[in-house]
Amino acid sequence: MAHMAQRSQKPSMRAALVVFKYKYYRYLWISSALSFTAMQMQQVARALLAWDLTGSYGAIGLISLSFGLPMLLFSLVGGALSDRMEKRNLVLGTQVMNSMLAVAHAVPVMTGTMTMELLFVLGLVQGLGFALGMPARTPLMAEAVGPQNMMSAIAMSNAAMNATRLFGPAVAGVMVGIMGLESVYFTQAVLNVFAAVAILAVPVGLGVLTGHRPPPQPQGNMAVEIGRGLRYIVSTPQLRLLISMMFVICLFGMPYIMLLAGFVQEDLGQGDSAYGYMQSVSGIGAIVASIGIATLTGFDRKPLLQWAAGILSGVGLVALALGSEYAGFTGALVATVLIGLTMTAYQTLNNTMMMDEADPRYYGRVMSVNMLTFSAMPLMALPLGWLADIFGAAEVFAAMGLIIIICTIISGMVYPSYTFGRGQSATERRAQASRAEAAMAGDPAGGGGGGAG
Repeated sequence: MAHMAQRSQKPSMRAALVVFKYKYYRYLWISSALSFTAMQMQQVARALLAWDLTGSYGAIGLISLSFGLPMLLFSLVGGALSDRMEKRNLVLGTQVMNSMLAVAHAVPVMTGTMTMELLFVLGLVQGLGFALGMPARTPLMAEAVGPQNMMSAIAMSNAAMNATRLFGPAVAGVMVGIMGLESVYFTQAVLNVFAAVAILAVPVGLGVLTGHRPPPQPQGNMAVEIGRGLRYIVSTPQLRLLISMMFVICLFGMPYIMLLAGFVQEDLGQGDSAYGYMQSVSGIGAIVASIGIATLTGFDRKPLLQWAAGILSGVGLVALALGSEYAGFTGALVATVLIGLTMTAYQTLNNTMMMDEADPRYYGRVMSVNMLTFSAMPLMALPLGWLADIFGAAEVFAAMGLIIIICTIISGMVYPSYTFGRGQSATERRAQASRAEAAMAGDPAGGGGGGAG
């Protein structure tokens, strides 16, 4: 038995790819890949548009703020909706809404009537749709494959997202140079339509159909369910730690992306296409991390691996500041590969461990709190943009990296048994308890003898 446990900890590409044998997961993965491509292109277009309208880092931060405010205010509502309503329909609605909003951006850009005020309002609407629909996507994937394959499902979904970073930003940058910003937004609209079509192939009631989740059973009004979910998270030490660690990266790590458009032009003297290439290069490290994490389904030191990834993320940001100063654009490209690798590993491990620790009844609400941490990224972009206008983007990158390193080291000291120890996952503990209950009830299938694998 010990030998089998030891073997299960070895990286396995077969374990990573097993999720694709599930038909409905394949549809969800295709939808995510299309949606992520549109998202990556939009990220480039939004930053370039704000920079072109104002030439200010602060303006880029302000537009990011418009997207983050609804996430801050409505993510918890989205999580409660996910646990009491049909997840598939929530995801579908998000895709349709994103397609319509892409057209709403493209038309004023094409006619020359786009303003910062309109861009801000559109960001608010887009952030609202994201907050209400996105908490359902990851739990829906978990329902398609079951808890034993959840880590691979999340990691392969992230691999799809990061694969789009290899070409999405670069294609967007080239399209802006050749056909203008409106072409990027029209392309996003088409991609989101196809993403919605893929979701339509997923049946309603997926979790019940696959036996991986009981039917939604609302037990109170929205405020009651949100409160119940928050109490559950606060009372679970592992979830508290994981959420706080994600806040650190979202506050002081991920907002660096919002500053890159101006940094590439102002500090590195490059054009719009170079910004797209830099985003793509960071995707190389990100996709390597996603696939690598997907092979570690049986690895029992995930908290330690995440802790190390957090420290290296901070090192990558410091390297971005120093590398650009001493090696120019080439040094910045190398640093973004490291940042993409480590931040993706950190985020993938965090999402997996949160889903693993959470009771399936609270999946939506747990992921909504996790998504609430992501609202810190666009919200933090505004003050960081102001600081970059005053001190320079490179100096801000270095400060962000040092803060991440210090906070990550402290997090390991606060809960050392979890970070540095070897422990049984919550999914394994629940399965073990279920087998014990079945054995006590005289159910031979629940015994410890060798069931079907």
